[in-house]
Formats: sequence, structure tokens, C-alpha cells
Amino acid sequence: MTMKKKDAETIVADLKKLHHRWINFRNFLQRAFTNEPISPELEQKFLEVKSHTTKNLRVLADRIDRSQFHYDPEKITNLLRQAISITHLRGLPLADKKNLVVLWHEAFIHLSQTLGAFLFISEGYVPRKRERKDTSVAGLKRAASEQGGKKKKGGKPVVAVVLVLIIIGAIYFLLKK
Repeated sequence: MTMKKKDAETIVADLKKLHHRWINFRNFLQRAFTNEPISPELEQKFLEVKSHTTKNLRVLADRIDRSQFHYDPEKITNLLRQAISITHLRGLPLADKKNLVVLWHEAFIHLSQTLGAFLFISEGYVPRKRERKDTSVAGLKRAASEQGGKKKKGGKPVVAVVLVLIIIGAIYFLLKK
């Protein structure tokens, strides 16, 4: 099933929102490395960004084929769960904070790639559907039996040419005697 341009444009709009919110989330992560005071309003904005990001993920989960586009919704959700508040993030050991930033960056790269792909699709590109290869034993046996039952093409013309040459050779030798 090919994706319609209008559907792709809707997904692009949702992906842009998610992308923007994910960048805002990083800004809050970076505040965990500072000693600036954290106001209740700032904590509230952080919780709103988390809430809207989660909502965007749910909307996109129904629209994006996960077998074709890898935008790491599990990684994003996991990171959102780990970040309870800015105060909590600030209290984490430095190694844990750095690990969260690395996870954020990995998810950001995949999210950016997916956004770029849908921008390309919204311009009219039709992606090829990836077929999953069946690596189960039953699937391999089925593939082997399907290949075994097929006859090779090209065998019949070779046999016909050889037979014609034999007949021409026999006629030539009979006429020569």
C-alpha cells in the first residue's frame, strides 16, 4: 500500500512537533548539569513537554510503519520515564546524566532520519516496501521446495537447438553418401 501525499504531509507535521519537543527536552536535560535554581514553573514546563511528547508518540505509532521507519519510540518513552523531574535529573550521578544525553542523541538521530524520509515522501517519492525474509525452519523449507519444483527456463531452447543440429548433421551425412 502506497502512502498518499496528504497522509505524508500530516505525518510530517506531527514529526516536526515531536522533533521540536524532543529538542526542548534536551534543553531541560542540559539544565541538570548546571547549578541554576529550578523554579516550579520550569518544572511544570518540563512535565508539559514530557506529556506532549508522549502524546505525539502515541499518535505517530498508529501512522508510521515501524518495519520501514526506525524512529525509536521505545527509547524515547524509556528516557521520558527515567526523567522524573529536573531536580531528579540533577541529583543523578554524572555518568548517568551523560548516559541519558547519549540516549537522547541516538533517538534524535533516528527521529531526524524519519522526519527527512517523510519530507522526501511528501514531495512525491514512493518508497519500496521492504520484504521481511523468513528465517524460520518452516520458511526455509518452503522456499527450498518452491525452488525445487520450478523447472529451469532456457533448458528447452538448448535441447531444441541440439536436436536441430543433429538432424541437419544426419541429413548432411546421408546426402554425402
